[in-house]
Amino acid sequence: MDMSQYLGVFLDEAREHLQNLNDKLMTLEQNADDPELINSIFRSAHTLKGSSGQMGFQNMMELTHIMENVFDALRHQNISVNSEMIDVLFEGMDHLEAMADSIEQTGSDTCDVAATVRKLQAITSGDQTSSDQAEKKTKPKNANASIHGETIKLTDYEKDVISQVQAQEMHVFETVISLNKDCVLKAARALMISNAVEEIGTIIGTRPSTEEIEKEAFDQQLVFLIATDAEEQQVLEKINGVSEIAKATVTPITTVGEKQPVEQGPQAQEIGSKKQKKQMPIPNKSASGHQPVAVAKTIRVNLDRIDQLLNLFEELIIDRGRLEKISSEIDNTDLKGTVSTIKRVSNQLQETILNLRMEPIEQVFNRFPRMVRSLSKELNKKVNFVIKGAETELDRTVIEELGDPLMHMIRNSMDHGIETPEVRKEKGKDPQGTLSLSAFYSGNHVFVEIEDDGAGINREKVLSKAIEKNVVTEEAAKKLTDKDVYHLLFASGFSTADKISDISGRGVGLDVVESKIHSLSGTVEVDSAPGRGSKFTVKLPLTLSIINALLVQCCNEVYAVPISSIAETALTRNIEMLTIHDRNVMQYHEQIVPLVNLKDYLSIHSEIKDGSQEDENGNSSVVMVHHDGKHVALIADKLLGYQDIVVKPLGKYLKKVPGFSGATILGDGKVALIIDCQVMITKQKKQYLKEQA
Repeated sequence: MDMSQYLGVFLDEAREHLQNLNDKLMTLEQNADDPELINSIFRSAHTLKGSSGQMGFQNMMELTHIMENVFDALRHQNISVNSEMIDVLFEGMDHLEAMADSIEQTGSDTCDVAATVRKLQAITSGDQTSSDQAEKKTKPKNANASIHGETIKLTDYEKDVISQVQAQEMHVFETVISLNKDCVLKAARALMISNAVEEIGTIIGTRPSTEEIEKEAFDQQLVFLIATDAEEQQVLEKINGVSEIAKATVTPITTVGEKQPVEQGPQAQEIGSKKQKKQMPIPNKSASGHQPVAVAKTIRVNLDRIDQLLNLFEELIIDRGRLEKISSEIDNTDLKGTVSTIKRVSNQLQETILNLRMEPIEQVFNRFPRMVRSLSKELNKKVNFVIKGAETELDRTVIEELGDPLMHMIRNSMDHGIETPEVRKEKGKDPQGTLSLSAFYSGNHVFVEIEDDGAGINREKVLSKAIEKNVVTEEAAKKLTDKDVYHLLFASGFSTADKISDISGRGVGLDVVESKIHSLSGTVEVDSAPGRGSKFTVKLPLTLSIINALLVQCCNEVYAVPISSIAETALTRNIEMLTIHDRNVMQYHEQIVPLVNLKDYLSIHSEIKDGSQEDENGNSSVVMVHHDGKHVALIADKLLGYQDIVVKPLGKYLKKVPGFSGATILGDGKVALIIDCQVMITKQKKQYLKEQA
């Protein structure tokens, strides 16, 4: 069978299991005695091993199998969790993730894992400590195969599970299944039986062990311990629905530890080698009185299809704009009503389609706990890493690009912010620092905050370094606010580190952060309190593809200004213009704000322009735009109104021209450039500092 058609689904599920393993291993280090946590880790590894084997990726399957042996030894309490073990398991995780990437790129899972395998095998080699365990290790696989009519012994684990299940008024059944003597693929048949059973219940234990079943190290008889809400007959019907079964019996276990007779047969091994406990599904209301739970149905959809759907909708938005323009020019009541309905329905459709592109930000957040753990060891610091708001959803395009900027800021907080335990003690702080990563909604934006309780930012040190590297002059530095000084950290090539290390000090990082976040139409700010910590705040739009913008006219051209960058609008005749140092300014909320004529800013040359008469009468318009607490008053000839626009990226040549973040197609088919207000304000700020110097 050609399995290549399932490659995409396999990789998606493999990465989900790898992420789950990463998360659970971090938790395991702090909660080593949680049996359910260990079982969850084992299940993920077991499933990944099976799926990679089915797809023919032998290297991935074998490495996962060896890691699974470690998890199984933990389940049986043959070994205990320690930091060194977690390090080796993470090393194995790195190899598995590299294999997944290699499979996606080349179709091969080839990877040199010999050193890691030896470390993993060394961990499991210490799991047999008692003489009884040593005896079990040397016992032949089918040592109990000749025992007939023996009673079943339950392990302590199974007794505990059965007690919990029966406390919830659920049934526990012992099912004895005999396969046909001519059954060839016994392991595959056993898998089909377990899948059928798990549709209505949970397998608590098996005889023989799951490992022996996979290796077909048994004759024709299988025994499953099943916890379920279903009745005895329903379980029997499920099992008999699988072919090549000679006989099946279902016997209830009514008391924990009660011995149940096993149907005589060639196989009656003791429970205890492998147990695969899965979370109990809750079916519809049964005789036990359990109520049904509403479960949202989901379906996996290729991301390319969602992108194609969005592209088609963007074309619809453009045509809707054209229809609105025609409707405004023709006085027809029916047309206006139809256009209004189309606009309402398309707005709902827009919200639905954009929601399809939204993904929880936890996909990015979940990669950082392990990084913080590694950095803590490397820097000899104790850090409590707290994640909040991981369920906050953001556009997939933004999420894909957000990982690196957040990583740089977290590394910066770990290296420069949080002090060593000794220094924190001297300052009267808890030896363990706290680093929090949080996300939340506010309006049409998502805010991501990285906050630490470390040393904070040394304002004078930042200023001296900035002057030393010619980022700012001494004269201009005297007029900078604290916020301005902190923002100097994002200057290209700037670093306050006293020595170069692998973590920081090379002046590469925060300048890249601002550049990347700016490319996502976002902003980043820094706030700090010396001795108490620092906070980086990233502000991002919910989506990048469709935005609301104000259309403005300058000469014969139309430009778009994102609504998120606009503070307010006014007519020039209603404001008071001033001239300071040969620059036109205006007073706005007790601030002096520079006036920028769009015609001059964009270097538009035209002898004839629409609205020239209005300019003379003082009827041109002012658009107050803002970014990072700074304002600029933009003068345009006319305001043409607000409109939803589709953001189209600029080509490789046009994107080199600063001042524009994209383009859009208007209702009349013309192209309008989208003004990048952040670039405009930054340019004005630099010009001001230069003049002050």
